[in-house]
Amino acid sequence: MVTFLDDHGNAPITPEISRRIRITHPFHPLSGKQFDLLEYRRLYSEGYVWFHDDCGQLRIIPAIWTDFVKADAFVEMGAGTSPLHTACLLELVELVQRAGRKNDQDV
Repeated sequence: MVTFLDDHGNAPITPEISRRIRITHPFHPLSGKQFDLLEYRRLYSEGYVWFHDDCGQLRIIPAIWTDFVKADAFVEMGAGTSPLHTACLLELVELVQRAGRKNDQDV
């Protein structure tokens, strides 16, 4: 059973879900291994997952280090080729064009 709590950690959001998580962070010692998710909580602006490791030790890690958090589709499709989203790139083009027009008027 997994307990999801609200941002204040006191009200269950989903009563029962059975789910396994896989650690995806490339430098984590348990990377690639799967575990039964015990709990997910948002603490401040970060999400965290709780699970028992192979030795039965209760562990907590950032949810972003697991497959619990869905990856951004743009980042997956870009495969690391651009750190900016399309909207950011279009905004940059507009800023460059405005700067160019301003320089033309100053001459």
